[in-house]
Amino acid sequence: MTALVRPFLNEPDSLGVTSDLDSQQLMRSSSKIRAVLFGVSLLLGLELLLRVVVPEHRLLFAFEHQNGLIGVLGDQVYVRSSGTHHGTDGPYAFEIQTNSLGLRDDAELSVQKSAGQDLYLALGDSWIFGTSLTQDATIPERMERRLAALTGRPTTVINAGVPGGSAFELLARWVELKDRAPWTGLILGIPHNVGRQHDIAGIRSGLFHPDRGAPYVDWRTYLVLRRLIAPYTRPLYAPSTPPRDSGMLDDVVMLVSQARAAGLSITVIEDPGHMNDALGAVRVLDSRWRAALHPFGAVFAGHSLNTRDCWGYGDVGHPGEAGAHAIAHVVAQAMVAGTSAVGLQSNPRCSAVEGVGPGKPGSPVVP
Repeated sequence: MTALVRPFLNEPDSLGVTSDLDSQQLMRSSSKIRAVLFGVSLLLGLELLLRVVVPEHRLLFAFEHQNGLIGVLGDQVYVRSSGTHHGTDGPYAFEIQTNSLGLRDDAELSVQKSAGQDLYLALGDSWIFGTSLTQDATIPERMERRLAALTGRPTTVINAGVPGGSAFELLARWVELKDRAPWTGLILGIPHNVGRQHDIAGIRSGLFHPDRGAPYVDWRTYLVLRRLIAPYTRPLYAPSTPPRDSGMLDDVVMLVSQARAAGLSITVIEDPGHMNDALGAVRVLDSRWRAALHPFGAVFAGHSLNTRDCWGYGDVGHPGEAGAHAIAHVVAQAMVAGTSAVGLQSNPRCSAVEGVGPGKPGSPVVP
C-alpha cells in the first residue's frame, strides 16, 4: 500500500520541477526576444537618424552618381556661365561670347533640328574654343559654313570647346551634352593639355571606382559603414589602372566609343601643336590616336599650319583666323568624303584663304 501511494505522493514534486524548468525557459526565450527587439529598434532608430542627418548623395561613390565623376567634381571640371569677353592678340581684337552652358554661342542650345539639317557637336580644348579668335572665326564656325557649302544641307556646329581643358573635360562635356540634342556627328579636336590631365588624374585617384567592392543598397547605416571602411580596403575600391598620359587617350576612347554607340559620325582634327613645331615642315604626328580611334570609324584630317600667317600675332600656340579657316577647309573635305587625310595637309595655304593673319594683306608682319 505504501509502495502504491508513494508515486502519487512524489508526483506533485515532479510536476513542480517541470513547471519551474518551463518557466525558466520561457524567461530565457522572452529575454532573447526582448534583446532582439531592442537591437532591431536600435538599428531602426539609428537608420532614421542617419536618414535625417546624412544625405544619401554624400555616401555614394563617384560612379554611383548620375553623372559619375563629373557630378562629383562639379565646377572643378569647367565653369558653365554666360558672358561676353573682349581681348586683343597684338593688333587683332576679338570678342568671346558664351551661353548659360558655357558653350561658345550667342544663343542657347536648341534641342530640335529641322528636317534635313546636320547638327554636329565640336569638342576640344582652346583650339576648338577659339582662343584669341573672334566669335565667327573659330574652327567650328568655319566648318559650319564649309560643310553647308559642300553638302547643300543646313548645318550647325555647336562649339563645346573647353579652354585649357583636358581629355577628361572633353568626356565631361560629352556626358553633359550627349542627350541634349539629336546630334548628327561628333567633331573632336585632339586635346593638348597634359598638365591639366595630370591634375584631374590626381583628383580622380581619390575617388572610388566600381571595379570591385560592396554594392549599393538603399540602407543608410550600411552606406555609412561602407564609406567608413572603404579607405582601409583600397584594393576592393581601386582607382582605374593609370593609363598612358594620365588617361588622355583612354578618356578620348571612352568618349568616341559612346558617340559611335549612339550612332554619331566621328571626325578627329589633327594639328602640329605649336608654331615652333610647324614652320617650314610638315610635322609627323603621334600614330596612337589613329590606331586607337580608326576602329570606331573615325575620320582624321588636319592642316600643317606650316607658314607664319597661319598663327596668331602674339599667340603662337593657337591658329589665327587664316589658320582656323585652313583647318576647317581640310577637315570638312575629309569629313564629306568619309576618308582620312594622309597626314597633315599643306593646302590650301593660309595665304589663299579668307581670314587675317600675320603678313597677309592689311596685316602687319610679326617675327
